[in-house]
Amino acid sequence: MRRAATLALLLAALGPTAALADGPVSLGVFPPAQIVPADQSVTALRISLIYGKNADQTGLDLSLIGRNTGDFQGVAWAGASIVEGDFTGWQNGWLASVTRGNMQGLQWAAYNQAGPGSTGLQIGLVNMADEFSGLQLGLVNITQMMRSGLQIGLINVIQSKQNLKVLPLVNWSF
Repeated sequence: MRRAATLALLLAALGPTAALADGPVSLGVFPPAQIVPADQSVTALRISLIYGKNADQTGLDLSLIGRNTGDFQGVAWAGASIVEGDFTGWQNGWLASVTRGNMQGLQWAAYNQAGPGSTGLQIGLVNMADEFSGLQLGLVNITQMMRSGLQIGLINVIQSKQNLKVLPLVNWSF
């Protein structure tokens, strides 16, 4: 705890003057108390004690709350992971994994949300997708359009289907 407090004070004191543009590593507490500024990209590792925000990211994100305003490729391991652009890889947010753009890979959280054109696997209590191909495994699975895939859960909804839009236990579109 003492190390975390020391890091927080150091980063707050240095602020933007210590910032690097598009850095390989970003350590921080919350913007602007982070090494790589929020409007720049991280190319290898981001560790944020409370909230990390950057443009694009490639690599590993370890944050309580991790947010990217652009795209993300790699592994996001956070309490909540939010990607405004496209995501490729494993998005593991214990509470929430949200990708507003195209998600390709695995989302694993209590609440998962994927944007249009997404493909892969969602595992959580509630899984939602705009347009999806793959497997949704959870208590409640909802997709606007399932291009090709399977839902397994207590309540399964594929809104674009002509018949049987809502089914218990399993729903599909092939």
